[in-house]
Amino acid sequence: MSNSSAASAPARDDPRGIKLRYVARRPIFDRDEKVFGYELLFRDDMENMFHGGDADVASRSTLDSSLLVGLDVLCDGRRAFLNCTHNTLIGGLVTLLLSHSTVVEILETVPVDAEVMNACQRLKKKPDT
Repeated sequence: MSNSSAASAPARDDPRGIKLRYVARRPIFDRDEKVFGYELLFRDDMENMFHGGDADVASRSTLDSSLLVGLDVLCDGRRAFLNCTHNTLIGGLVTLLLSHSTVVEILETVPVDAEVMNACQRLKKKPDT
């Protein structure tokens, strides 16, 4: 049984031919077992799992949904934990979200290089606007 919950519509073509996707959220609990935040996860079908496609597409789709729906709606005012690939990190896409409500999770597949280090330093210095 999964602790994730769907935040929007399932991914399948609607009658107009539009590919629908959704974001699942997995609660992250504090030591008192209260919800601290939610890890937001891309889902492309009703199985509530990522089928190992393009991680960049998954990361960008989750960011897109976060901007379109709003983190306050997706996360009930709690912190959002978002997986970032090398490209979404160095491309600065995550800087569109407020740092006080967003935690960047760098995927274990991201190589630590100068670009990644620079992107992390820019994120740390970024003021919320």
